[in-house]
Amino acid sequence: MCHDFDLANYYGSNHYNTTYTTLSTPPAPAGRPPIDILREHVCAGAAFDSAERGEPPRCHPETRTAIISSGRQWVDALNTLCFFKWITGWAGVGKSAILQTLAELYSNLGRLAASFFFFQASSNRNTISGFVATIAEQLMDSVPGAREIILHKIANNPKIFVNKSFRSQWQTLIVDTLRHPTIPPPMAPMLIVIDGVDEIASHKKQCILLQTILSSALQLGPSYKFLIASRPEPQIERVFGEFGIPQESRIELGDSCSTQHDIRLYLQAYFMGIHHAHDFQSTSSAQAWPGQHVIECLVKKASGQFVYASTVIQFVESQDDPEAALEIVMKGRDVHAESFKELDYLYLLLMERVKRSIQKENQHLLHHLLVCIYMCLVREVQDQLHLLYPEESKENLVKSLLRKLKPILGTNGEYCHKSFIEFLVQPSVPHIFSINSWHISGVISLCLPVFLKNGIDTIPLLWLLERASPTPDLVSCLDKIPPGRLGSWVYEEGQKKSGYLWDNKPGLGWLGYEFSL
Repeated sequence: MCHDFDLANYYGSNHYNTTYTTLSTPPAPAGRPPIDILREHVCAGAAFDSAERGEPPRCHPETRTAIISSGRQWVDALNTLCFFKWITGWAGVGKSAILQTLAELYSNLGRLAASFFFFQASSNRNTISGFVATIAEQLMDSVPGAREIILHKIANNPKIFVNKSFRSQWQTLIVDTLRHPTIPPPMAPMLIVIDGVDEIASHKKQCILLQTILSSALQLGPSYKFLIASRPEPQIERVFGEFGIPQESRIELGDSCSTQHDIRLYLQAYFMGIHHAHDFQSTSSAQAWPGQHVIECLVKKASGQFVYASTVIQFVESQDDPEAALEIVMKGRDVHAESFKELDYLYLLLMERVKRSIQKENQHLLHHLLVCIYMCLVREVQDQLHLLYPEESKENLVKSLLRKLKPILGTNGEYCHKSFIEFLVQPSVPHIFSINSWHISGVISLCLPVFLKNGIDTIPLLWLLERASPTPDLVSCLDKIPPGRLGSWVYEEGQKKSGYLWDNKPGLGWLGYEFSL
């Protein structure tokens, strides 16, 4: 964010006062300690180094060097009047990898103030409800003196996360804390990283988040820089337009020459590793496998999408015969597939290969797993395979399918990239692997009784309940749930969602069905 700004006056203000006092230990409210209140609202999986995120995407050391260097120069500059950078671009261009790389870099330097990585398939990472608490908890560790101030504020208003608006929470716990006269100024600017704003489920709340942060950036001045990434969705573009964000505060990623160069380097490096690991003969006397012509073809197919290149590598790496696997990727399209986008077609090839590996009568299990990937239930399902699929043959088959889906799944059991979910629910062309509301109903009906019986968190199941169809099996399943087991589940503002009607009561009213809860 750029504004006319008096740096000398700013550095002479109380924010940079060299005389500090120490707050007394904040009093605990009559009920619970303020630290417990804060942690109740923290989204533990949102930080850049969260175990929930597994092995997140990051830039290969030889790629994105210009963008990383430019980002570092911007963060480090004390004389800049731009306190905000927006990295934008459509699916798969590497936004999250860039933010992850910069977050790790500044964490190692001790200059990462906080980070939050939104994720549409997580019930607490696709909303802004836990955002302020999560940032506040991280500031308590990264900013000297912030801990006492934040806990003191929560002690004075134990219900701040319940009865105060998002803007009020942000101003009180974040802005006022960082501007407090007892907070020593950082020796160099600190970075706050926010990734995936477009993955917040509500467009309205995407705008509230951005409007709040943009409004506060000037108050915090050059000591804190905000690096935010999202797709260029219309509602997000509109907010930046309203605030008059200049062009130099925007980095747009796409199919540029530099991006093609980076994808080429990425492919060359990883194919060289695969070549050495398998020690097979080169297909050309002049060039090592797979040959520069194949590399160039893949760069063209990627169209600036790093996710295309990384999916190809993960698929080829995961196969016993990498040469045959690459041939599958490189084969020509048939007439049916001509209208697919390149990335969707790649996903289609991978899924068809998995489908052909199982007998027809068991192919419904693949659809079960695809829905579980969509609902981020893979880890829970893996832990309960013996209960969900009592037949040993089916349990072993599901384990085998999970191994074959490894190129699509991350190390934490979640899908590697949002583009695969769009392939399942919003494909460029309809295909047999599409997920619909009936598939969702089937998985919920299968998993919900097992989860309830074994004390497994049911929220990952229930947050997509609104997108399921009221099949007899699902209606019967919900009707058998003991009273109170769904009482804490709240549907946002009681509104219609995905065409289904919720009655905003502890029980559920669904297309005329009445439940006995």
